[in-house]
Amino acid sequence: MLLQKYFETRFEFIDQGLEQALSFEDEYAANLKKAMYEAVIPGGKRWRPILLLSMFEMLTSFKKHRAFPDAVKAAVAIELMHNGGLIHDDLPCIMNRTQRRGQPALHIKYGNAIAILAADALYSLAFEILGEFQNSEQAVKSIQILSNAAKSYGMIGGQVVALSSRHKVMKINTLNYIDMKKVGSLLQASADIACLLSNADEETRQIMNTYAVNLGIAYQMIEDIEADYSRGSDGLDDEYIPVSKSGYTGLLGFDKARKMVENMLEDTAKIIKPFPNNSVLLEFVAMIKERLP
Repeated sequence: MLLQKYFETRFEFIDQGLEQALSFEDEYAANLKKAMYEAVIPGGKRWRPILLLSMFEMLTSFKKHRAFPDAVKAAVAIELMHNGGLIHDDLPCIMNRTQRRGQPALHIKYGNAIAILAADALYSLAFEILGEFQNSEQAVKSIQILSNAAKSYGMIGGQVVALSSRHKVMKINTLNYIDMKKVGSLLQASADIACLLSNADEETRQIMNTYAVNLGIAYQMIEDIEADYSRGSDGLDDEYIPVSKSGYTGLLGFDKARKMVENMLEDTAKIIKPFPNNSVLLEFVAMIKERLP
């Protein structure tokens, strides 16, 4: 019950921050601003910003810390960057998705031009918010962290590799690279900024980085396992039919892919257990493990 209350209150902090960031006073470019708002709100699971906040609070012993307002701003910035990436990802010239979260994709509703500009504006807004930190040195460093996570060696670079691999025979190393960049980069940024604001040492930063990336890759693998396999005609759990050769199950087989996720989650829990006040981060591992088919 305490964990549930924790997640509820942190969702409120994040959603309030997003509402504030996307509330524009002037009437100019109203269509663009409306598209930006609808791309983010009500939104998805918010687990990147929740992860950032929970990691920051664990490292500061869940005490009232002067940097908490900046941690909320960082969480908002991460979520804005994530949603900007989703808009670009959905475009006809990239992955050509027509739906997002059960609704028409932004380019379907507003057209390609507004969708592209809305994503670009969300990126810019994310950096603007990081620049508002109380500590100017931490503000600059956080902007560098998010820039590195988004650029050609990060989220955007992963998208390019995913795009160029669509009509090729997928290799497991390529799939891992795509997920490390498209999924892992913003999770790494979340961990790095949480460590920055909590003044964590380098060893702790590396552990938090590993935890965040492992969690993201495990989550992505489970999604691929669910998407890549359908049950046999008789509906038995042990009869899975591969429907794609480009996902983890198509490349590794169901049993091996599932075992890999189990091992990854077990290792992720182990590296976080020595830390005090780790209940929220352990709950993340448990929630993802529950989704294993």
